[in-house]
Amino acid sequence: MLELSNVVSISVSQNPVGLGNFNVNNLALFSDEVPIANSLSSSSSSSGAGEYVAGPYGEYRVYASAAEVGDDWGTDSETYAQAVMVFSQQPNILAGGGNLIIFTMGADETLAEAIDRTTDSIFYCGIISTTYPTIDADILSLATAVQAYTDKLLFFPSATLADITGIFTDIKDATLYNTRCLYYATSALTARKFAAAYASRALSVNFSGSNTALTMNLKQLSGVTADSSITQTVYTAAKTAGVDVYVSLAGVSSVMSSGENKYCDESHNLIWFVSALKVAGFNLLAQTGTKVPQTEPGVSALKAAYREICEQARKNGYLAPGSWTSAEWFGNQEDMINNVLERGYYIYSAPITDQSSADRQDRIAPLIQIAVKEAGAIHSTNVVVNVNP
Repeated sequence: MLELSNVVSISVSQNPVGLGNFNVNNLALFSDEVPIANSLSSSSSSSGAGEYVAGPYGEYRVYASAAEVGDDWGTDSETYAQAVMVFSQQPNILAGGGNLIIFTMGADETLAEAIDRTTDSIFYCGIISTTYPTIDADILSLATAVQAYTDKLLFFPSATLADITGIFTDIKDATLYNTRCLYYATSALTARKFAAAYASRALSVNFSGSNTALTMNLKQLSGVTADSSITQTVYTAAKTAGVDVYVSLAGVSSVMSSGENKYCDESHNLIWFVSALKVAGFNLLAQTGTKVPQTEPGVSALKAAYREICEQARKNGYLAPGSWTSAEWFGNQEDMINNVLERGYYIYSAPITDQSSADRQDRIAPLIQIAVKEAGAIHSTNVVVNVNP
């Protein structure tokens, strides 16, 4: 009997595997404390937490609850106390699919060194710690390093009033906006717990949803009481320095945000947007079974992938239609102004025929430029009342 393949030959082609999205709601907690003896010896704890992964200075584990952290670190540890603050917020990092990743630090390891060591171990965006540098030069160096990563946010707390006009102002002046400066006067420990609560609430955005983008301004934080030391004078100084504080407004405890060093949501949203564009571009190239041709239709396919991200940014509330107020423009100026006004973004690519021979030989796509209009947020309002007796 002859095989049917003599007449009909069939082969099956499966789609190549692409990248998943970077989870920009993952929050790293660097701990200089020692976990409970033997708690790291098994591959998983009785609480069901993930497996510990060995590293040159220690280990890390991914957590989805404070109870898991308590099992491993003890309920009397600061590591657990910060985890409680993280998971007490409503919503918190879990709402956006994030997790708490706790890294153990070496005895002589600085926070900057720990971040550098772990950045390739597992992806995380937010950074909090049980220990922070105290020398201004070291703090500024840490903030500079975090800015260079482009996909990380450091939540840096202080209980020292002089830091507002000191190192926090230096961070603002250096436009190191991926370091979020937080002031809480009670104690250094309370300030660190405030940072944990703030970070969890800030990283609670589900970017795949509708109208989910947020601002930290006027948000209430579970387990945090208003800082009674924040007078109008202190608040004004904090606002000027781009420092966020937690105050009582007519008896309501709320975060008061400053945009002098950008707002926290601006930094977080941009990290998500850039990360999503990277994944979209890679997956379009990697998951095309044949090839993306170096033609206008091929470039259009790339732009379509990027357009999907822009549309999602519009859906979740990061972008919105508005007037383009910058003097800079590209492509067709009228098209750019109209697209931003109507959709909140504009995508342009240089004509394929204008490519250099070198770029074409290296199979590089023409430059694709994207202009976006952030939706922003309303933080205050002025009202004029006209009374006619």
